[in-house]
Amino acid sequence: MVVHKDSVKLKKYEEFLKRHMIINNSLNDQQIDYKIEDLLELCQDALDVIKRDEMLATISPPVVVVGDIHGQYFDLLRLFSLFNQNSIHGVFTMKYVFLGDYVDRGSRSLECISLLFTLKILFPTKYLLVRGNHETRNVNRFYGFYDEVLSRFTDENKARTIWLAFNEVFDWMPIAGLIGKKILCMHGGISSELNSLQDIRKLQRPLEDPNTNNLALDILWADPAPNYKGFGKNLNRGISCVFGDDVVKEICKKLKISLIVRAHQVMMGGYSFFAQKHLVTIFSAPRYQSEWNRAAVMVINKDGKYKFKLLNPIDTLTKEGSKLLITQADSTPTASLNLTQTQNSSSSQTKEK
Repeated sequence: MVVHKDSVKLKKYEEFLKRHMIINNSLNDQQIDYKIEDLLELCQDALDVIKRDEMLATISPPVVVVGDIHGQYFDLLRLFSLFNQNSIHGVFTMKYVFLGDYVDRGSRSLECISLLFTLKILFPTKYLLVRGNHETRNVNRFYGFYDEVLSRFTDENKARTIWLAFNEVFDWMPIAGLIGKKILCMHGGISSELNSLQDIRKLQRPLEDPNTNNLALDILWADPAPNYKGFGKNLNRGISCVFGDDVVKEICKKLKISLIVRAHQVMMGGYSFFAQKHLVTIFSAPRYQSEWNRAAVMVINKDGKYKFKLLNPIDTLTKEGSKLLITQADSTPTASLNLTQTQNSSSSQTKEK
């Protein structure tokens, strides 16, 4: 009997997925014991699949949009669990768009990105992985991912090989996503050089250093700025730009889209609107950097209507509060969730250079 090699590989990744879904591992903050050869093969197989997506990747609703994860593996599993249906785990029940920043800051970047690569391999049309500013060498070399890999594979040459393999996949990730032709998703924001969706499609891959292209740089790094008009220097980050509500509305009209969804900034309530609901920021890492922020994901229905599901922050040592899930919020933010207030608070955003 001849067994097709794809069937063997599929079985391997099904088992790999099961290893990542063992709840005791995440509850106890245990590391998954990876073999170097398995991670290198994972990166190659993920690369082969991700190359099929365009730079502006498309997906149809219904879909769940997820913001920054930042190595918080236990919370990533909590987010998936919001979509459990009876005995079927949430990783299987929905389509997902992730807006980048899978690695750095948190302690389990390797688990987060390995799980998401595995899901992309197994379900390539159900998972869209968009690149964030931390999916670049000049950021994740210094903000946690490289050091995490080095701490787990103490041979520096082997650790660097693994780190480079993941970054080579990052170089091919889509830089933006389009949901149902009307909702544009990216990690950072818009750009003065964004005049059509074709401008995004024309960006060349692999894109090893997004800093060499102003449009790509802004899509990964830009921030909305309340009480601001047009585009200006992003003095907070020291890179890219800020933009006002006027240009958000102009670009939505120019691109014939109804909404821009982005991540990149901590929102204490999990999400926040801007430009009269033409843009929304979502952040999906609760208790980020010891702040007591909630996490949010955006659920977009087939007809384009949306709602948010939220997770409360929990104590990362005791997991106290892990059962305190806020399962649904309506799409109208309360006064405490407006962008001006969250941006002006010290806990609403972080400098990432």
